[in-house]
Amino acid sequence: MRSRILVCTTAAAAALFVAACVTPLFEPLEEPLIFRPRTLDATEAKALLHASHIVEVRVPTSDGVTLHGWLKRPEQWLPGTPHPLVIMYGGVGQEVSEFVLRAHAAGRWGWLMINYRGFGLSGGSPSERKVLADARRIYDWAAARPDIDAANIVVLGRSLGSYVAIAVAAARKVRAAILATPFDSAAALGEEHFTHGLPLGWLVQSRYNPSLIAPGVSAPALFLLAEKDDVTPVKNGLALARRWGGSVKTVLLPGVGHTGLELREEFWDTVGAYLVALDEPDLATAASAGGSSTSR
Repeated sequence: MRSRILVCTTAAAAALFVAACVTPLFEPLEEPLIFRPRTLDATEAKALLHASHIVEVRVPTSDGVTLHGWLKRPEQWLPGTPHPLVIMYGGVGQEVSEFVLRAHAAGRWGWLMINYRGFGLSGGSPSERKVLADARRIYDWAAARPDIDAANIVVLGRSLGSYVAIAVAAARKVRAAILATPFDSAAALGEEHFTHGLPLGWLVQSRYNPSLIAPGVSAPALFLLAEKDDVTPVKNGLALARRWGGSVKTVLLPGVGHTGLELREEFWDTVGAYLVALDEPDLATAASAGGSSTSR
């Protein structure tokens, strides 16, 4: 299993995790402690192109790094016509090629999966600052393409990737956000997992803190929570949902833990149903009104 836990499991590692969140001086620690990159053999990457509707993409960054990933077209796509798009962001240690063949939804949605720096065939080294900047650049790259419907871009983040998705939704216009096993803040997770008297809220402050930006996002959101999640617990996801600035739909997957969520068909069924529902007038009205509707 390629998924990795978001936080460390010893007091020493916890202290380093906090240090990595406190100041850019510790930015090099973010790669091994928070992101935990996984590479990908070029042969494996090319093998994905044998499947239909999948193309390899590369996005250059302002500092000379090339980000690598895949664009998966809708099954019913007509060349020359723009299609809606879901941009996906992986969790800790999650190399996104594992999403490429699994990602699916009925209808007209395409999928864009680009690895963070240091993951897969993407160059560079990841950090909070760089990954968030890259995510905005990827959005702009996709929105500028004539084959993408820029008015219908959804961001989907898994675990740590939910923070990346929220940051993009706060900085760019998105149709909706899908947040799978999200968390409210690194400080809250630290307090959940560690009881060593560290003043995590003060130390971490604004680092890895989606709850600070969630109130400013007016787009609707699906919060997809795993009942037995002991990494980003349900209560942390619900705490974030309460701070969301747009309409909210919450789905709890019973009996499911944090690891391997995207291997389960009910995950993709829920995501697909939400994408289909985005075209329904009642959801659009709820989103524009800024209301909240929660279902379990």
